[in-house]
Amino acid sequence: MQHFVLEQALNLLIQNGSIDIKPLESKVIRFSLLDLWLDVNFICLNNRIFVSSDTSVSSDVEIKLKPSVFFALFKGEDLTDLLRQDKIHIHGDVKTAQLLVDLLSATELDLEELLSQYTGDIVAHEVGKTAKKIKKITQHSSNPLEALKDGLSELLIQPKVSKKYTNPRH
Repeated sequence: MQHFVLEQALNLLIQNGSIDIKPLESKVIRFSLLDLWLDVNFICLNNRIFVSSDTSVSSDVEIKLKPSVFFALFKGEDLTDLLRQDKIHIHGDVKTAQLLVDLLSATELDLEELLSQYTGDIVAHEVGKTAKKIKKITQHSSNPLEALKDGLSELLIQPKVSKKYTNPRH
């Protein structure tokens, strides 16, 4: 199921984000997020990305990294710097890996606009606000997933004590 969701999300980015994946045509990228046990192949064909967990498929490049490093790439950190710091492990065609990183970093998607087509403006605006808060929390942390987990735990366990609880009526 997670492969299907990931495939749909990537292809949605391609359709709505004006991304040209032609440079990756016929490439197979093995992608592993180490702490999340995500190990999949991205197969780029016909201006689409297909996601597969078939380990028998030969890949052009294998990319292994932690989720915090993945978020760092989206924040604009340089792939070369992360490689030098030994935070990303790439085996195979580094040029293909760089193309993938460049495409992902060039992605500009208006989440609210896209979501409003399915849910209406009010729900989309609230989701957008929440996404911006999450982004703000994770930007100021070396480990975004840990910061998000800590903030959520604090909010759920002791909402009135939490800095994130802003309801003045309580």
